[in-house]
Amino acid sequence: VTNFIPSISAVTGITPQRYLWRICIALHCTPRFAVAFMYFNMYKGFLQSIKKEHQNLFLTLIKVNFWLNIMENSSLIGVTYISNKENYPIHEKIFIVFMATSLCYMLLNTILFRWTRDKVTEADEKSFKWKVLMFCSIMVATAGLLFFFVKHRFHCEPLAFSWFSLCEYVIAYTNMGFHMTAAYDFRNVTFYACTPAVYSTLPINGMLVNNNKKQR
Repeated sequence: VTNFIPSISAVTGITPQRYLWRICIALHCTPRFAVAFMYFNMYKGFLQSIKKEHQNLFLTLIKVNFWLNIMENSSLIGVTYISNKENYPIHEKIFIVFMATSLCYMLLNTILFRWTRDKVTEADEKSFKWKVLMFCSIMVATAGLLFFFVKHRFHCEPLAFSWFSLCEYVIAYTNMGFHMTAAYDFRNVTFYACTPAVYSTLPINGMLVNNNKKQR
């Protein structure tokens, strides 16, 4: 049948694109896992501000949110390194897990974000609106994806696979857009990579010195 847009799996499942795609996923997967822990710790820090009767529920939800994020990232790695050309049945099942965990995570993270914001800053408002927009967009795209998948798989209609692929691209970009809101949520967070100095216990001329004899 006639089609005009290849799917993401088709584009990234052949060389040399496959190598570039896998390198990019490998480079970004560690920061993605780190962000999952950051969100968990951020929400846990709001625990005392939640009404006492809701604290157990809130704690359960942030744990679920954390594991949904971990599963989403893990399944993204899975669909990347197990291409549809290498093992289509496994690739398809991992993609379903990715979609399910991604949608559930986006919804739950948006709810938790709003729940923990009594006083909303301008950055928080932008983050929340962007989260809602990306979630609504990905839900519409997912509905389209399922509709055109049925059209393609069971009816083999012309252009159905192209519209399926277009929905897939929208899902990919809205997913990335949602995760980019972490830039708003952690705008005041700074990472440091350094080796702590080892200080001597004896002062020299009233100055505390480190092991390189630099004055402090």
